[in-house]
Amino acid sequence: MPTFEIEVNGGRFQIDAPDEQALGIAIRQLQAGTQAQGTAKAPPSGPLDARDNLLGKVDAGVRGLADTLSFGGADEIAAQVKSGPLTTQKAPDEYYERGIYSGSYNPLGMFARAINAPFASDTKTADFEKALDEERAIDDSDSKNRFAQRLTGQILGGVAGGAAMAKVGLSPTAKAISSGKGLAGVTKASAVDGAVLGGAQGFGSGEGLEDRLYNAGLGAALGFGSGAALPAVTTAIGGAVKGVAAPFIAPFKPEGYADKAMSAYLRRSGKTPEQIASIMRSAADDGQGMYSIADAMGNAGQRALVPVTRTPNDARQEVTDFLIRRQLGQPQRLAGALAEGFDAPQTSDQFARALTSARDLEADALYGAARREAGAVNVSPILERIDETLSPGVNRIVSPRDNISNDTIEGALQRFRRMISDGDSQVTDFNALFRAKLDLDDMIAQAEGRGAGNRAHYLSQVKREVDRALENASSIYRTANDRFAKQSRVIDTVAEGSAARSGRVRSDDSIGAFADMTPEQQQAFRTGYVDPIIADIESKPMGPVTNRARSLTTPKYEQEFQAFAAPGRAEQLGQRIGRENRMFETANAALGNSKTADNFGDIEDLFNYDPTIMVNLLSGNMKQAALTGIRQAFNAGKGMPPRVVERVGRSLIETNPDAALNILGKAQRRQISRDQLRALIVSSLLNSSGAGVGRATSP
Repeated sequence: MPTFEIEVNGGRFQIDAPDEQALGIAIRQLQAGTQAQGTAKAPPSGPLDARDNLLGKVDAGVRGLADTLSFGGADEIAAQVKSGPLTTQKAPDEYYERGIYSGSYNPLGMFARAINAPFASDTKTADFEKALDEERAIDDSDSKNRFAQRLTGQILGGVAGGAAMAKVGLSPTAKAISSGKGLAGVTKASAVDGAVLGGAQGFGSGEGLEDRLYNAGLGAALGFGSGAALPAVTTAIGGAVKGVAAPFIAPFKPEGYADKAMSAYLRRSGKTPEQIASIMRSAADDGQGMYSIADAMGNAGQRALVPVTRTPNDARQEVTDFLIRRQLGQPQRLAGALAEGFDAPQTSDQFARALTSARDLEADALYGAARREAGAVNVSPILERIDETLSPGVNRIVSPRDNISNDTIEGALQRFRRMISDGDSQVTDFNALFRAKLDLDDMIAQAEGRGAGNRAHYLSQVKREVDRALENASSIYRTANDRFAKQSRVIDTVAEGSAARSGRVRSDDSIGAFADMTPEQQQAFRTGYVDPIIADIESKPMGPVTNRARSLTTPKYEQEFQAFAAPGRAEQLGQRIGRENRMFETANAALGNSKTADNFGDIEDLFNYDPTIMVNLLSGNMKQAALTGIRQAFNAGKGMPPRVVERVGRSLIETNPDAALNILGKAQRRQISRDQLRALIVSSLLNSSGAGVGRATSP
């Protein structure tokens, strides 16, 4: 390479230049600068890099972004635009003379020629190849001379593409995260995502169909592996960062950590904030306004209260008192629910006495009217009925044959016979026979009360004849008798209802009998049925660990409650009993079982150390002691210090449906925002890694 000595700006320089063009460039550079006298080297022969400036660097970044967003097809898209975006290579004439186009007057061939003619170009293929070579030359130059700018653009393209896919729902990984799936579910979706993106990038970065298919397969395999690993890596990194930050942030800003915990419990419950609020509102409408968020969540809410009541925090006493007071009120709530469900505000005795009093008052009025309008009575049929039994005794009186006394049945019948006849004359006055009938009623009642069933049987036969004679003498008496019998039947069903609750009575039998009753009888049956159940509930010992609702959930009761409850109240009654069971389960989960955890919590609160660590150390169980210490650190790292536990505990015992909707809605919105951010990040990383995988597969 020749050397030239040049004087520029008062200084002498020796310049090594391959030709005059390079020498001229070196001289212009020296003239523009203030370099001291010495030796200068000319730039290589050829033109300067026109993209070695700010605009070129920006363009390199834009081209890198477009390359990622187009899955490696940006150079081909640009070449298509440069060579005519709508043009195609002109087909040879013989193309339209074979296959479906063959034939001089074939309309398909004529139509194809007409359609293709405006877009056909003789140089399309050559123009496209030339433009493609230019685009790839620029990309190669950027990769070598503006690597940082091009890489930045590619990363931004991956982020933008991943975010866009997550937002429009095209990312399985984003969907898995948003739906609350665990690490296994997210990993599976991420592996699929990675395989698809890696395959797409590999296909777009290839040359020719065979090469593209090969690169697509290789990219899919690499993308599957990177996608499967990404969730675990991001979870580990995120957990480490949160674990370091949480103990320092959570005590001072517990709201976010409490919302995160509530969101997790809500997700485990499988319900939405609106569903939780609706459940609580229904409970309040049914008189169970103490139904809380923890109850409505089910097992998830119940288990969430355990750390609140078993670890030292300021809400511990408040939550415990709430659960105990609520459980102590269970007997009154159940008694009220049963009374309302069966429409039985009175006890069975009160109800029967009220029915009896109403029956007697009405009977007095009706029988009085019957006596006033009655005519003469005929007692001959009554005497005939009595004499069917007494004939042997009567004959003995007329013609004594022995000294054998009458039995009690004969004595009772003879007594009544003498009330209506002296042997020569008979009673014809309605009132006189009616009074005798009242005495007969008392005789029957006394016989039944003394267990003299046979005597009561014969007297009842006579009573039927007496009623028939009175009815023949007065139409009003017949009405009064029917009314009295009907009301008496209603009164009797109170006792039938009380007997039906016994385990010795089959549900199918009592339900069938109930269905055949009149509405008045059914209500009397309900009162008799539910009164002893309420009495049992109210008589059981009180206490926070006693569940009186449990005894109401046997198959017999569940079947009978549905059949016997007042019209339209069976469903509400079942829901009330179900809620009482749920509220007991909540209290039992939080307060019941062993008190060891409570004791350890109290000791830890007093002495500021975990006694289980000391117990394991003293027993020589170093491994368990270390694991306990790690668990303590992990719990602190999860952001569950006392202030967070307090907020969670107070939220879980909230009973106002509107407040519950606000608490859970805010927690859900925060979690959705976190999930969306996580989904965007993971999807962006997947898209970026897919682009990297695609580049790795290209030659």
